[in-house]
Amino acid sequence: MKMDVKNLEGEKVGSVDLPESIYGVEMNEHVLHTVVKAYRANRRQGTHATKTRSLVSGTGKKPFRQKGTGSARQGTSRAPHMYHGAVVHGPQPRDYTQQINKKVKQLALKIALSEKVRNKKFVVVKDFSLDTYSTKAVVSALASLTATSKALLSDERKDDLLYKSTRNIHGASCIQPAAINAENILRHETLVVSETALKAIALRIEGEA
Repeated sequence: MKMDVKNLEGEKVGSVDLPESIYGVEMNEHVLHTVVKAYRANRRQGTHATKTRSLVSGTGKKPFRQKGTGSARQGTSRAPHMYHGAVVHGPQPRDYTQQINKKVKQLALKIALSEKVRNKKFVVVKDFSLDTYSTKAVVSALASLTATSKALLSDERKDDLLYKSTRNIHGASCIQPAAINAENILRHETLVVSETALKAIALRIEGEA
């Protein structure tokens, strides 16, 4: 499978071979759904909490006398139906972590990459030749590459020039090849990778196989 390699002006400067084993995998919605759901669940902190009767502040004294008020008898002001009382069956801190098999996560990554290639939303650039922080330069490059602002950029750069130049673009993100997964690929409309990032992704997948 051949893919054009472009520069940041959108001009073709070469081509690269994409292995069918990574970029030609058939769609499997069940695998993608399972893995994306797990990634999103694992980001949840699970720190939500409501107060039970034992946690609500209040006295143990009876709110008012048993008879003669015309109201129903009450034994505590901390009961759920009382004003400022407890919450019944409310959320409590819990762990939302979901364990996913490594091979399933790898398959989901391949499917997500393949879908971007099939839908012509996958762009390979020679390199991100930035020598200064410039959001304007990244916006211009995305326009030249016919990529929307909702793009995921990936490069092996050790500096933070690309990251900081991208983070102010609404919908766009920059990520290292080692951190790419099915969830963040599908969350963005276009995937733009450098040649070095392309090699790093291939080596990562082969190393995990």
